[in-house]
Amino acid sequence: MPGWNQLVEVLRESIFAYAQACNGNLGAGILIVTFLARLALLPLGIRLARAAQAHQRAMAKLQPELDRIKKKYQANPQRVADETQRVFAREKLQPVPVAGCLGALAQAPVLVALYSSVRNAAAAGGRFLWIRNLAQPDLAVALTATTFTVLATLAGGTIGAPNQRLMIVVSTVVTMIALTKMSAGVALYWAMSSLFGAVQGAVVRRVAA
Repeated sequence: MPGWNQLVEVLRESIFAYAQACNGNLGAGILIVTFLARLALLPLGIRLARAAQAHQRAMAKLQPELDRIKKKYQANPQRVADETQRVFAREKLQPVPVAGCLGALAQAPVLVALYSSVRNAAAAGGRFLWIRNLAQPDLAVALTATTFTVLATLAGGTIGAPNQRLMIVVSTVVTMIALTKMSAGVALYWAMSSLFGAVQGAVVRRVAA
């Protein structure tokens, strides 16, 4: 798609422009563009996270009543569905937060385009701090990005039941393995994005407290 290709190209050229402004430091260009893009999306991300948190609290409040309905009409699945729908209608609550899903989808093209532009730019190589070639994987950057990803998860307050904790451990291991195979430039982008996720989660939790 022309529009998509243009967005990726604008972001890629922005990375090179900022890199040139930083004495040819491609890593700095990747971090700056990622920072600016995530900063632009941060207000929407915070609104979506707050809405999701409010929906989660409302669902938790209704759960005992929903459980009673399931127990009372367990022999009649259609009655369970009807009564459950009646509860949602009474509370003016949707089982799935449609607005939140649409908001997340609105962010997706920008984030995917940003990832594509970083990956294309990182293929050019270049140095950053101790990294000799941004086109190659770097263990230290992968570890940093994984740590920020875990912090973002903790800040989001998603840890609860044992099965959730297990899923987080598994996803952390998978993330670490994936990042050790990605270029250091992409891992820098991942680290900055995860750092923003941690900040977003902390802000939402502080506001909701």
